[in-house]
Amino acid sequence: MKRLIAALLVLCLAGCSAPASVSVPSGPAPGEAAVTCRIADGAEDGSLLLAGQGEDTGLYRLSAADLPVTLDGEEASAADLRDGMLVTVYFSGEVLESYPASFHQPARLEAVSAGADDRVGLALQALEDLWSEDTALNENIEQLSVCIDEALVPNAAERAAAGWRFAELHQLPPPMTYSWKELCDEGYVNEEELPWEKGCYFELKAAEDTGTGKTLRFNAQKWRGGLAAILYDGCTAKQKADGSWSYERGVFAIA
Repeated sequence: MKRLIAALLVLCLAGCSAPASVSVPSGPAPGEAAVTCRIADGAEDGSLLLAGQGEDTGLYRLSAADLPVTLDGEEASAADLRDGMLVTVYFSGEVLESYPASFHQPARLEAVSAGADDRVGLALQALEDLWSEDTALNENIEQLSVCIDEALVPNAAERAAAGWRFAELHQLPPPMTYSWKELCDEGYVNEEELPWEKGCYFELKAAEDTGTGKTLRFNAQKWRGGLAAILYDGCTAKQKADGSWSYERGVFAIA
């Protein structure tokens, strides 16, 4: 009898032991809405800039610090998030119309590590390098246009996120996305006299042999006028296993 009781106690204790990890079911609860985005920036401190996916071209701000977070279906935290990850935000269904927009009553966030692709981070690296080169071209500017080639960053919201975050970092108004020709057509730049007195133009343009997959080639330039411009010609970017990118600058030229 004592042996039977002891065996039952062992089985009871084994059944009550907590598993090492908990699988969390996904999907919206009744009354919830869900939006899938890519983390464009901010994973390092939990203040996320999110770029809509598919037909959703919106930008969103979200603080993940106090939200329940799962990663690949397992309990996680905001510290486990990385720029470039795809995430699904569950919220009340109402989006507050600021820019970037914000979610009313966010309830939780589900992230997946598969498919991470931090193209925004790549664009920001190149834009920051251009900014720090020949800084006289940046002085006293009030306007900014950031033109990023679709071949480098295919998603429209992610292109917008890179430009918006770049302008925010340098305390400038939200940028335009005009090409140099469009700046001329819209009257910001005189095509004959050339200088843009109030602004600066940044461009990331795919090279003719752009490449595919985990290697991309592009040119990067900063332009303020006919004799006030710099160029990195023939940059090469490579994607790492975690979805992040690094790049090597091409040949430097200055006008």
